Formats: sequence, C-alpha cells, structure tokens
Amino acid sequence: MKQLRNIRAVVAPLLARGVGVLKLEPTFVHRFYPDFNRLGQKKLKTNSQQSIPERWIGSSVEAVNPPPMPGGGLSMVRGARPGVSLRDAVKAMPGEILGEKLLAAHGAELRVLVKILDPAESIVFHLHATDRQVSAMRGHFKGHRFGKDEAYYFLEAPKALMPYTHVGIYPGVTRRELVNAVRKGREYALELSPAFYQEFEPGFFVPAGVPHRPGSALTLEIQQPSDVYTLLETHSCGKEMAAGQIHPGFRSLDEAFGLIDLKTSERVGELKDNRLVPRRCEESTSGGEIDWIYPTSICRKFGGKRVRVARHVSYCESSPFILFIWRGSGLVNGRRVGAGDEFVVTYEAARAGVELESDGRGILEAFTFFPSI
Repeated sequence: MKQLRNIRAVVAPLLARGVGVLKLEPTFVHRFYPDFNRLGQKKLKTNSQQSIPERWIGSSVEAVNPPPMPGGGLSMVRGARPGVSLRDAVKAMPGEILGEKLLAAHGAELRVLVKILDPAESIVFHLHATDRQVSAMRGHFKGHRFGKDEAYYFLEAPKALMPYTHVGIYPGVTRRELVNAVRKGREYALELSPAFYQEFEPGFFVPAGVPHRPGSALTLEIQQPSDVYTLLETHSCGKEMAAGQIHPGFRSLDEAFGLIDLKTSERVGELKDNRLVPRRCEESTSGGEIDWIYPTSICRKFGGKRVRVARHVSYCESSPFILFIWRGSGLVNGRRVGAGDEFVVTYEAARAGVELESDGRGILEAFTFFPSI
C-alpha cells in the first residue's frame, strides 16, 4: 500500500499537468528474429549480433525471452522520478485512469498491448494459446493469465524480404500431418497453410489457437496483454532452436500441438471473414478522418482506430485509450507532438475529448487502441 501511495504521489501531478493525458517512453524489445531497422533501433544496439525487431506501445506486459536475451517490455511514464511503469501507474490510480466501468470489469489493469513488428524476414510459423488453455494449464504458462488474440494493420514503409503472411490451415489437414510437416522442415509446414500479401492499410484478425507466420511488412499489431507462444518451426535464421524456445512449458511438439484449434484454423484459412479493411466512423469531421482499423465487432477483446488530421479533430472515446502518433507533427490538447510519441489518455480525458491539430505541414496521423469490456 505504501508503495502504491508513493507511485500515486509521483503520477498524480503528471496527470494534472497533462489534463488526464500521460506521455510514455518508447519501449523496444529484443527477439531472436532479425530486424530491418525501419524504426531507427540500430542506434540502440550495443553489438552487431543484437536484434531489436519490436517496439511495444502502451505495454503493461513483460516480454518473455529465453536467457541470455533481456526481457523488457514494460512502458514507462515520461517524467516520473523515480521511474514508474504504466502497469504500476494503473495499479496506483485505477479509478482515475480506467474509470469505474472498466475497473469493475477488468480490475486495475489496461488489457491491451500494441506492437510495431519490424522483421527483416518472415517471423517463424507459430501459434498462441487461448484464454481457456492458459487458465487450465497454469504450469505451462507461468506468469500469464491470458491467451493471445491479435490483429494487424500494415504500415506504409518498405516491406523487406517476404511480405506474405501465412495463416490458418487448408481443409482436411490433421494435427498429425502438421506435426510431421514441422519435423521435416519449414517448407513442408507452410505448404499446409494459405497465405496473403500484406497490402498497405488492410489488415487481418488472428484468433488464438490458429497457426500463422507473419510476413516482413512493417506491422502495427494489437493484441491481448500476453506474451504466450508456441513455435511451429525448429530453426530460425539457419540455427536450430532449443526445445525451451520452441515450445516453452511443454515437453514435446506433440504435446504443444494440442493447442491448435483445427476447426477455427480451417475457417480462418479461407482468408475471408477475418480481413480488416479501414471503415469510416460516423464521428469523422471536415477537419480530418477517423476510421476503424480494428473493429470490436470482429476483434471483440480490443479495438482501434486511425485518425488523420488535416486541420483539427476532436476525438472522444467512452473508455481510456492508448494514443500513438505515426507521422506528421502538431498538437494534442495544446501539447506539441511528433512522430513516435505515445500517450495514455485516461477515462475522463477520453470522454471529454482530445483535441488533435496538424501544424499545417501535412497530415498528422495517429492511432488509438482500447480494450473491450
């Protein structure tokens, strides 16, 4: 309790100064797959062997990386001295940040995680457990309480080497056939999974339990607050991976492959119902455009919008949200902002509305992300 009071004493003045808007520090995460340096992360590396292919935005989740690779992942509040994570800020001031309705439904946590994926090549074929599986197998998913539904939006940037995403499986593929294919090698496993080209802007929703292999386009990903995964390949960058890295928490591929939802994987593999195409919101104004990119009608556990500001847009939500500035420069509630800035907009500030203004030198493009109840 004393620690939470101390955190509150640090965060409350920042919230007051920002009129309910907290700025966050950028957070980059090490992974085993290579990056393409589209986020400027090369300057963060201490040696040529490091790979930092992910930026996490509005994160209350710690990254799971096998030693000796560092974890990280938690977003930190800008200006907090001593340092305070977003996770701890929410715990210390849950009512002010979340509002009563979201707090009653989810407890003192912001149940959404956003990433920008910057792979130099396709990420390995893998899947994520469902909420039910994580809950039923606590020993296999230590430190986690959620599965991982996720959704993509493909940002306008160079697409690197392989901008195709494999997702789901073809009709009639059995679990045993998939296990055998993975043991033979990547090329055999991918023959069992449909693929689509990563077009700019349109995206895709991938429910938990479905095998997928994200392509190399720069990807804005929204997901549940979890870092659970099971790999469906045995090698990465030409190197064989350890069993603990391929299927953490499980003794074998056969055991881990029990996580695959074959029926859902076939349906998703049809590549129809889960496509996400930006759709104009009713609240769009003459000063800009607001579009759904992660509609809650499809994604269900989370949602997100794209805001393009030509002059001025008043943006409101009925729940707190994460705000990320993708490109351009301007003002947010009178505060100067530029590409790469990220914020948490608290409940009252979200309801009152955030004023977004372009500086007149082009479009100010931002994204918002929020959990669903």
